[in-house]
Amino acid sequence: MNQHLLFKAGGQVCGVPINETDKIIALEKVTPIPDVSSYITGLQDVDGDVTAIIDLSDRFYQKPIARIEDSEVIIVNWKERKIGWLVEEVTSVQAYQTEDFIEKDSESVDGLSTTYITSFVQTQEDIIPIIDPHSLFSDEKEEEIRKLLSIAVVKE
Repeated sequence: MNQHLLFKAGGQVCGVPINETDKIIALEKVTPIPDVSSYITGLQDVDGDVTAIIDLSDRFYQKPIARIEDSEVIIVNWKERKIGWLVEEVTSVQAYQTEDFIEKDSESVDGLSTTYITSFVQTQEDIIPIIDPHSLFSDEKEEEIRKLLSIAVVKE
């Protein structure tokens, strides 16, 4: 049985393996960064570490979260670091049987890369894409985030 944290991004319910998550926090004192990809909301100090906050609604659908004050941040493991996923809401933790998973056939849908979707889960209400946090960005965008994460927190 595989446990997944379910959340909404762009109105779509998605899942991430729970073992790839660290915690859920509020968006607080985020520092916007100029001239970065639109889905990078900014940087936030999380437990003394600089954490990039990624708006998944903007990343997936090019529509930033409208009510940012009602959103939540899921801290996920990413390339031996941690980043924050800004989502509309965290809905639940669900356990799925292996037979609930639908393997995807290709790496793209209508020419768009979907390498970050590892599989889908069929439920009675929905088909839920399962997101791999390590495959969420192209090499170029990965480098952009790595540079942001290299910024040190200055302690006063």
